Amino acid sequence: MPLPGAKAGEEQSRQTPAPETQPAPYGTPTGPEATIRSFGPVAPTARLLLRSGAPDDVWHAARLTGVGGSDVAAILGMDPHRGPLHVWLEKTGQTPVQRDARLERAARRGHRLEGLTAEFFAEESGLTILDSPGTLQHIDHPHWIANPDRLTVASDDEAREDVGVLECKSRTWRSACVEGWHGEQAPDRPAIQAHWYLTVTGYRFAYVAGLIDDDLEWWRLERDDELCQLLADAVDRFWHDHVLPGIPPAPDGSPATAELLSHLWDAREEATAEVDPVATMLLKQRRRELKEQIAVFDGQLTEVENQMRQLAGDAEVATIGGRPAYTWRQNGQFAPARFRAAEPDLATAYTRMVPAVDTERLAAEHPEIYRKYRARVLRVPSEG
Repeated sequence: MPLPGAKAGEEQSRQTPAPETQPAPYGTPTGPEATIRSFGPVAPTARLLLRSGAPDDVWHAARLTGVGGSDVAAILGMDPHRGPLHVWLEKTGQTPVQRDARLERAARRGHRLEGLTAEFFAEESGLTILDSPGTLQHIDHPHWIANPDRLTVASDDEAREDVGVLECKSRTWRSACVEGWHGEQAPDRPAIQAHWYLTVTGYRFAYVAGLIDDDLEWWRLERDDELCQLLADAVDRFWHDHVLPGIPPAPDGSPATAELLSHLWDAREEATAEVDPVATMLLKQRRRELKEQIAVFDGQLTEVENQMRQLAGDAEVATIGGRPAYTWRQNGQFAPARFRAAEPDLATAYTRMVPAVDTERLAAEHPEIYRKYRARVLRVPSEG
Protein backbone atom coordinates (compact mmCIF):
# COMPACT_ATOMS: atom_id res chain seq x y z
CA MET A 1 0.00 0.00 0.00
CA PRO A 2 1.53 3.39 -0.92
CA LEU A 3 1.92 5.60 2.08
CA PRO A 4 -0.28 8.70 2.14
CA GLY A 5 1.10 12.20 2.10
CA ALA A 6 1.66 14.08 -1.13
CA LYS A 7 4.45 16.62 -0.99
CA ALA A 8 3.24 20.05 0.01
CA GLY A 9 3.24 22.47 -2.90
CA GLU A 10 4.31 26.05 -2.81
CA GLU A 11 0.69 27.17 -3.12
CA GLN A 12 0.09 25.73 0.36
CA SER A 13 2.83 27.79 2.00
CA ARG A 14 2.42 31.21 3.53
CA GLN A 15 5.40 33.17 4.80
CA THR A 16 5.02 34.58 8.31
CA PRO A 17 7.44 36.12 10.79
CA ALA A 18 9.50 33.43 12.50
CA PRO A 19 7.27 32.40 15.40
CA GLU A 20 8.29 30.58 18.50
CA THR A 21 6.41 27.43 19.35
CA GLN A 22 3.75 27.91 22.01
CA PRO A 23 2.86 25.75 24.98
CA ALA A 24 -0.08 23.48 24.35
CA PRO A 25 -3.04 24.92 26.29
CA TYR A 26 -3.81 21.86 28.36
CA GLY A 27 -3.85 23.37 31.83
CA THR A 28 -2.74 21.31 34.83
CA PRO A 29 -4.19 17.78 34.86
CA THR A 30 -4.98 16.14 38.16
CA GLY A 31 -3.23 12.87 37.34
CA PRO A 32 -2.31 10.46 34.56
CA GLU A 33 -5.95 9.60 33.95
CA ALA A 34 -6.88 13.23 33.18
CA THR A 35 -8.06 13.45 29.58
CA ILE A 36 -6.85 15.90 27.00
CA ARG A 37 -10.39 16.84 26.03
CA SER A 38 -10.72 18.63 29.40
CA PHE A 39 -7.74 20.91 28.83
CA GLY A 40 -7.93 22.51 25.40
CA PRO A 41 -7.56 21.11 21.87
CA VAL A 42 -9.34 17.76 21.77
CA ALA A 43 -7.60 14.49 21.05
CA PRO A 44 -10.70 12.44 20.28
CA THR A 45 -9.29 9.08 21.39
CA ALA A 46 -6.37 9.91 23.72
CA ARG A 47 -5.68 11.04 27.25
CA LEU A 48 -2.58 12.48 28.87
CA LEU A 49 -0.46 9.80 30.48
CA LEU A 50 2.58 11.92 31.35
CA ARG A 51 3.16 15.66 31.08
CA SER A 52 5.96 16.97 28.87
CA GLY A 53 9.15 17.76 30.76
CA ALA A 54 8.94 14.81 33.14
CA PRO A 55 12.27 13.42 34.43
CA ASP A 56 14.00 10.97 32.08
CA ASP A 57 13.49 7.98 34.38
CA VAL A 58 9.76 8.67 34.63
CA TRP A 59 9.52 9.16 30.86
CA HIS A 60 11.35 5.88 30.19
CA ALA A 61 9.05 4.10 32.66
CA ALA A 62 6.03 5.45 30.76
CA ARG A 63 7.50 4.12 27.49
CA LEU A 64 7.46 0.60 28.93
CA THR A 65 3.68 0.71 29.35
CA GLY A 66 3.00 0.48 25.64
CA VAL A 67 4.15 0.77 22.04
CA GLY A 68 5.19 4.22 20.82
CA GLY A 69 5.74 5.74 17.41
CA SER A 70 9.43 4.86 17.12
CA ASP A 71 8.62 1.25 18.12
CA VAL A 72 6.13 0.63 15.32
CA ALA A 73 8.64 0.83 12.46
CA ALA A 74 10.94 -1.56 14.36
CA ILE A 75 8.09 -4.04 14.91
CA LEU A 76 7.34 -3.90 11.18
CA GLY A 77 11.01 -4.49 10.28
CA MET A 78 11.41 -0.99 8.80
CA ASP A 79 14.07 0.35 11.19
CA PRO A 80 17.72 -0.43 10.29
CA HIS A 81 18.81 0.12 13.90
CA ARG A 82 16.18 -1.95 15.76
CA GLY A 83 14.01 -4.99 15.17
CA PRO A 84 11.04 -6.63 16.93
CA LEU A 85 13.36 -8.43 19.36
CA HIS A 86 14.90 -5.11 20.44
CA VAL A 87 11.44 -3.73 21.20
CA TRP A 88 10.38 -6.87 23.07
CA LEU A 89 13.50 -6.80 25.26
CA GLU A 90 12.87 -3.14 26.05
CA LYS A 91 9.20 -3.59 26.92
CA THR A 92 9.95 -6.61 29.12
CA GLY A 93 12.77 -4.83 30.95
CA GLN A 94 15.56 -7.00 29.56
CA THR A 95 17.41 -4.56 27.32
CA PRO A 96 21.18 -5.18 27.56
CA VAL A 97 23.13 -2.15 28.73
CA GLN A 98 24.97 -1.03 25.60
CA ARG A 99 26.19 2.31 24.36
CA ASP A 100 26.45 3.30 20.74
CA ALA A 101 28.17 6.67 20.77
CA ARG A 102 27.27 7.38 17.16
CA LEU A 103 23.55 6.71 17.66
CA GLU A 104 23.52 8.65 20.93
CA ARG A 105 25.14 11.61 19.21
CA ALA A 106 22.60 11.43 16.38
CA ALA A 107 19.76 11.33 18.93
CA ARG A 108 21.11 14.41 20.72
CA ARG A 109 21.48 16.21 17.40
CA GLY A 110 17.92 15.37 16.43
CA HIS A 111 16.53 16.49 19.77
CA ARG A 112 18.33 19.84 19.66
CA LEU A 113 17.29 20.54 16.08
CA GLU A 114 13.68 19.60 16.68
CA GLY A 115 12.72 23.10 17.77
CA LEU A 116 14.51 24.69 14.82
CA THR A 117 12.74 22.34 12.42
CA ALA A 118 9.39 23.27 13.97
CA GLU A 119 10.23 26.96 13.70
CA PHE A 120 11.18 26.71 10.02
CA PHE A 121 8.04 24.68 9.35
CA ALA A 122 5.90 27.35 11.01
CA GLU A 123 7.49 30.00 8.78
CA GLU A 124 6.75 28.08 5.58
CA SER A 125 3.33 26.68 6.46
CA GLY A 126 1.82 29.68 8.23
CA LEU A 127 0.52 27.35 10.96
CA THR A 128 0.78 27.93 14.68
CA ILE A 129 2.91 25.30 16.38
CA LEU A 130 2.13 24.08 19.89
CA ASP A 131 4.52 22.25 22.17
CA SER A 132 3.71 18.60 22.75
CA PRO A 133 1.57 18.04 25.86
CA GLY A 134 3.61 14.93 26.67
CA THR A 135 2.96 11.19 26.45
CA LEU A 136 -0.52 10.37 25.18
CA GLN A 137 -2.39 7.11 25.74
CA HIS A 138 -5.33 5.72 23.78
CA ILE A 139 -8.50 5.70 25.88
CA ASP A 140 -9.57 2.15 24.97
CA HIS A 141 -6.17 0.60 24.24
CA PRO A 142 -3.74 1.65 27.00
CA HIS A 143 -0.78 -0.03 25.29
CA TRP A 144 -1.08 2.41 22.39
CA ILE A 145 1.03 5.44 23.32
CA ALA A 146 2.36 8.45 21.47
CA ASN A 147 4.90 11.21 22.03
CA PRO A 148 4.24 13.68 19.21
CA ASP A 149 6.97 16.25 18.66
CA ARG A 150 4.54 19.14 18.22
CA LEU A 151 0.89 19.89 17.45
CA THR A 152 -0.38 22.28 14.78
CA VAL A 153 -3.35 24.63 14.62
CA ALA A 154 -4.37 27.18 12.03
CA SER A 155 -3.23 30.72 12.75
CA ASP A 156 -6.82 31.93 12.45
CA ASP A 157 -8.24 31.85 15.98
CA GLU A 158 -11.60 30.68 14.64
CA ALA A 159 -9.98 27.46 13.40
CA ARG A 160 -7.96 26.60 16.50
CA GLU A 161 -9.90 23.37 17.02
CA ASP A 162 -8.46 22.00 13.74
CA VAL A 163 -5.53 20.22 15.40
CA GLY A 164 -2.87 18.14 13.68
CA VAL A 165 0.35 16.34 14.57
CA LEU A 166 3.81 17.51 13.55
CA GLU A 167 6.71 15.04 13.34
CA CYS A 168 10.10 16.78 13.16
CA LYS A 169 13.26 15.13 11.86
CA SER A 170 16.76 16.32 10.99
CA ARG A 171 18.97 14.52 8.50
CA THR A 172 22.27 14.97 6.76
CA TRP A 173 22.15 15.18 2.98
CA ARG A 174 23.56 11.65 2.66
CA SER A 175 21.10 10.00 5.05
CA ALA A 176 18.23 11.94 3.48
CA CYS A 177 19.12 10.48 0.07
CA VAL A 178 19.09 6.95 1.52
CA GLU A 179 15.73 7.45 3.24
CA GLY A 180 14.06 9.21 0.33
CA TRP A 181 13.50 12.68 1.74
CA HIS A 182 13.43 14.33 -1.68
CA GLY A 183 10.54 12.37 -3.18
CA GLU A 184 6.87 13.15 -3.73
CA GLN A 185 5.82 11.28 -0.58
CA ALA A 186 7.06 11.41 2.98
CA PRO A 187 9.71 8.77 3.79
CA ASP A 188 8.30 5.51 5.11
CA ARG A 189 9.58 5.53 8.70
CA PRO A 190 8.48 9.05 9.72
CA ALA A 191 5.22 8.58 7.78
CA ILE A 192 4.51 5.39 9.73
CA GLN A 193 5.39 7.17 12.99
CA ALA A 194 3.10 10.09 12.18
CA HIS A 195 0.27 7.75 11.24
CA TRP A 196 0.67 5.88 14.52
CA TYR A 197 0.17 9.18 16.32
CA LEU A 198 -3.03 9.66 14.31
CA THR A 199 -4.08 6.15 15.32
CA VAL A 200 -3.59 6.96 19.01
CA THR A 201 -5.00 10.48 19.06
CA GLY A 202 -7.82 10.25 16.54
CA TYR A 203 -6.67 13.41 14.77
CA ARG A 204 -7.36 13.60 11.03
CA PHE A 205 -4.04 14.82 9.63
CA ALA A 206 -0.34 15.14 10.39
CA TYR A 207 2.74 16.84 8.99
CA VAL A 208 6.20 15.38 8.52
CA ALA A 209 8.97 17.99 8.38
CA GLY A 210 12.64 17.27 7.80
CA LEU A 211 15.56 19.68 8.14
CA ILE A 212 18.05 18.42 5.55
CA ASP A 213 21.25 20.35 6.23
CA ASP A 214 19.93 23.86 5.41
CA ASP A 215 16.84 22.78 3.45
CA LEU A 216 13.35 22.02 4.77
CA GLU A 217 11.18 19.30 3.27
CA TRP A 218 7.63 18.78 4.51
CA TRP A 219 4.43 16.94 3.67
CA ARG A 220 0.85 16.88 4.88
CA LEU A 221 -0.52 13.39 5.55
CA GLU A 222 -4.27 12.86 5.61
CA ARG A 223 -5.43 10.14 7.97
CA ASP A 224 -5.70 6.75 6.23
CA ASP A 225 -8.09 4.67 8.34
CA GLU A 226 -7.06 1.44 6.62
CA LEU A 227 -3.40 2.07 7.37
CA CYS A 228 -4.26 3.00 10.97
CA GLN A 229 -6.08 -0.31 11.34
CA LEU A 230 -3.14 -2.25 9.91
CA LEU A 231 -0.77 -0.57 12.37
CA ALA A 232 -3.17 -1.19 15.25
CA ASP A 233 -3.47 -4.88 14.36
CA ALA A 234 0.33 -5.27 14.15
CA VAL A 235 0.83 -3.57 17.51
CA ASP A 236 -1.93 -5.61 19.17
CA ARG A 237 -0.46 -8.89 17.91
CA PHE A 238 2.99 -7.89 19.15
CA TRP A 239 1.70 -6.79 22.55
CA HIS A 240 -0.69 -9.67 23.24
CA ASP A 241 1.31 -12.48 21.59
CA HIS A 242 4.76 -11.47 22.82
CA VAL A 243 5.01 -8.72 25.44
CA LEU A 244 2.25 -9.77 27.85
CA PRO A 245 3.02 -13.54 27.82
CA GLY A 246 6.79 -12.89 27.78
CA ILE A 247 7.31 -14.83 24.55
CA PRO A 248 10.07 -13.33 22.38
CA PRO A 249 9.33 -12.77 18.70
CA ALA A 250 11.35 -14.74 16.20
CA PRO A 251 14.50 -12.85 15.24
CA ASP A 252 14.28 -10.99 11.98
CA GLY A 253 17.08 -10.94 9.43
CA SER A 254 18.44 -7.48 10.13
CA PRO A 255 22.13 -6.87 10.92
CA ALA A 256 20.98 -4.97 14.02
CA THR A 257 19.34 -8.13 15.40
CA ALA A 258 22.40 -10.23 14.58
CA GLU A 259 24.49 -7.74 16.55
CA LEU A 260 22.00 -7.86 19.43
CA LEU A 261 22.06 -11.66 19.62
CA SER A 262 25.86 -11.65 19.56
CA HIS A 263 25.93 -9.61 22.78
CA LEU A 264 22.71 -10.74 24.46
CA TRP A 265 24.36 -13.48 26.49
CA ASP A 266 27.81 -13.95 28.01
CA ALA A 267 28.97 -17.17 26.37
CA ARG A 268 29.82 -20.02 28.75
CA GLU A 269 32.97 -21.58 27.35
CA GLU A 270 32.35 -25.07 25.96
CA ALA A 271 28.83 -25.10 27.47
CA THR A 272 26.26 -27.17 25.59
CA ALA A 273 22.57 -26.57 25.05
CA GLU A 274 20.22 -29.35 24.01
CA VAL A 275 18.21 -27.85 21.17
CA ASP A 276 15.02 -28.98 19.52
CA PRO A 277 16.03 -31.58 16.89
CA VAL A 278 13.20 -30.84 14.48
CA ALA A 279 13.69 -27.08 14.61
CA THR A 280 17.45 -27.50 14.26
CA MET A 281 17.10 -29.95 11.38
CA LEU A 282 14.80 -27.58 9.56
CA LEU A 283 17.01 -24.58 10.28
CA LYS A 284 20.16 -26.37 9.13
CA GLN A 285 18.41 -27.57 5.99
CA ARG A 286 17.14 -24.08 5.28
CA ARG A 287 20.59 -22.64 5.98
CA ARG A 288 22.13 -24.96 3.37
CA GLU A 289 19.58 -23.89 0.78
CA LEU A 290 20.24 -20.24 1.47
CA LYS A 291 24.01 -20.67 1.35
CA GLU A 292 23.58 -21.90 -2.22
CA GLN A 293 21.76 -18.69 -3.11
CA ILE A 294 23.53 -16.32 -0.75
CA ALA A 295 23.81 -13.48 -3.20
CA VAL A 296 20.01 -13.39 -3.59
CA PHE A 297 18.84 -14.49 -0.16
CA ASP A 298 21.42 -12.97 2.15
CA GLY A 299 18.81 -11.37 4.41
CA GLN A 300 16.88 -14.63 4.83
CA LEU A 301 20.10 -16.46 5.68
CA THR A 302 20.82 -14.01 8.49
CA GLU A 303 17.29 -14.53 9.79
CA VAL A 304 17.77 -18.31 9.98
CA GLU A 305 21.14 -17.94 11.68
CA ASN A 306 19.59 -15.55 14.18
CA GLN A 307 17.01 -18.20 15.03
CA MET A 308 19.84 -20.71 15.54
CA ARG A 309 21.63 -18.21 17.78
CA GLN A 310 18.44 -17.79 19.77
CA LEU A 311 18.11 -21.57 20.20
CA ALA A 312 21.66 -21.82 21.56
CA GLY A 313 21.28 -18.83 23.89
CA ASP A 314 24.32 -18.55 26.15
CA ALA A 315 25.69 -21.94 25.10
CA GLU A 316 28.58 -22.23 22.66
CA VAL A 317 27.62 -25.72 21.46
CA ALA A 318 24.11 -26.75 20.42
CA THR A 319 23.56 -30.48 20.71
CA ILE A 320 21.00 -33.08 19.75
CA GLY A 321 21.10 -36.26 21.79
CA GLY A 322 24.36 -35.09 23.32
CA ARG A 323 26.06 -34.80 19.95
CA PRO A 324 27.10 -31.36 18.65
CA ALA A 325 24.72 -29.96 16.04
CA TYR A 326 26.42 -26.61 15.59
CA THR A 327 28.58 -24.15 17.51
CA TRP A 328 28.33 -20.48 18.33
CA ARG A 329 31.70 -19.83 19.90
CA GLN A 330 33.06 -16.50 21.06
CA ASN A 331 36.23 -16.92 19.02
CA GLY A 332 35.71 -14.48 16.19
CA GLN A 333 37.24 -11.13 15.39
CA PHE A 334 38.26 -9.03 18.39
CA ALA A 335 36.35 -5.73 18.83
CA PRO A 336 39.00 -3.12 19.72
CA ALA A 337 36.59 -0.17 19.72
CA ARG A 338 34.26 -1.79 22.27
CA PHE A 339 37.28 -2.91 24.31
CA ARG A 340 38.69 0.62 24.45
CA ALA A 341 35.33 2.08 25.47
CA ALA A 342 34.74 -0.44 28.25
CA GLU A 343 38.34 -0.99 29.45
CA PRO A 344 40.13 2.33 28.88
CA ASP A 345 42.95 1.75 31.39
CA LEU A 346 43.69 -1.75 30.15
CA ALA A 347 43.39 -0.60 26.54
CA THR A 348 45.99 2.08 27.21
CA ALA A 349 48.37 -0.49 28.67
CA TYR A 350 47.98 -2.70 25.60
CA THR A 351 48.02 0.00 22.94
CA ARG A 352 50.92 0.15 20.51
CA MET A 353 52.23 3.35 18.99
CA VAL A 354 50.37 2.54 15.75
CA PRO A 355 47.97 2.89 17.70
CA ALA A 356 46.50 -0.60 17.87
CA VAL A 357 45.57 -2.99 20.67
CA ASP A 358 48.24 -5.67 21.18
CA THR A 359 45.72 -8.48 20.94
CA GLU A 360 48.35 -11.23 21.09
CA ARG A 361 49.72 -9.98 24.39
CA LEU A 362 46.23 -9.31 25.73
CA ALA A 363 45.18 -12.84 24.81
CA ALA A 364 48.22 -14.37 26.53
CA GLU A 365 48.04 -12.31 29.74
CA HIS A 366 44.29 -11.70 30.04
CA PRO A 367 42.63 -14.54 28.13
CA GLU A 368 39.20 -14.07 29.75
CA ILE A 369 39.01 -10.37 28.91
CA TYR A 370 40.35 -11.04 25.41
CA ARG A 371 37.69 -13.69 24.90
CA LYS A 372 34.99 -11.34 26.17
CA TYR A 373 35.57 -9.00 23.23
CA ARG A 374 35.79 -11.64 20.53
CA ALA A 375 32.79 -12.05 18.26
CA ARG A 376 30.69 -15.20 18.49
CA VAL A 377 30.84 -17.19 15.26
CA LEU A 378 28.05 -19.50 14.12
CA ARG A 379 29.47 -22.58 12.37
CA VAL A 380 27.53 -25.58 11.10
CA PRO A 381 29.48 -28.78 10.38
CA SER A 382 29.07 -30.26 6.93
CA GLU A 383 26.82 -33.28 6.60
CA GLY A 384 28.43 -36.68 6.30
